[in-house]
Amino acid sequence: MYNGSTIWRDQICSRPRRFAVGGVVRVIAIGALFLGIAGAFAPLFAEETPTISERAQIAPQAVILQFIEKVENARVLETDQLYRTQLAHLVPVVGDAFDMRAMSAAIVGRVVWRGWSEDEKENFSSIMTEFLAATITSRLELETDAPTEIQATIDGPRGTKIVQTVSTQNGENIRVDYRLSQIDRGWAIVDIVADAKVSEVARRRAEFLGIIRSQGHAGIIAAIGKKLEQLDRAGT
Repeated sequence: MYNGSTIWRDQICSRPRRFAVGGVVRVIAIGALFLGIAGAFAPLFAEETPTISERAQIAPQAVILQFIEKVENARVLETDQLYRTQLAHLVPVVGDAFDMRAMSAAIVGRVVWRGWSEDEKENFSSIMTEFLAATITSRLELETDAPTEIQATIDGPRGTKIVQTVSTQNGENIRVDYRLSQIDRGWAIVDIVADAKVSEVARRRAEFLGIIRSQGHAGIIAAIGKKLEQLDRAGT
């Protein structure tokens, strides 16, 4: 059985960087990678790695820029085992940029989440981190010639911030919004919404909820494991 944790364990990953953010910033729409939409990369100017205390002060917009640059670092890797090397790079990147426990709880629903043990919660959060990283990795080969602009950061529900971006593909504007929540380590992504209506959390909940209800924790872990195996076979 495919076990992505054995692939990325002990790999050396790029260190996070801090960005000065001002005005409209051109970036690749990483949210679009989740939803099958290609974005584009523009050069980013990096400074020194922030300390833990500094990270809490980093604006949501800069968190998105850091995430984007690390994904782009994976795109340019060169190796015989490209998919697995890229995945090894991106699993900790996703784990750092996202509040995966909050995202996982939203996917399975409050009642189910409360009924799971701490080990079950951790297990699901870990495999969801790997699954989102694998989804991004599987789309890195897409062309990235459509630039994206970070247009604004606005207040969202329940104290969240929404970083609004717009990309252009085939002459059409594509809106991708990142919703972030502030946790102990700073701002972290809790959802991605395309065209103001396609939520990653809602999409995964619709996909997984039937399995969770009929087969429980073990069933959904097995189902996601099969998806990871399929992505691994397609990528290698």
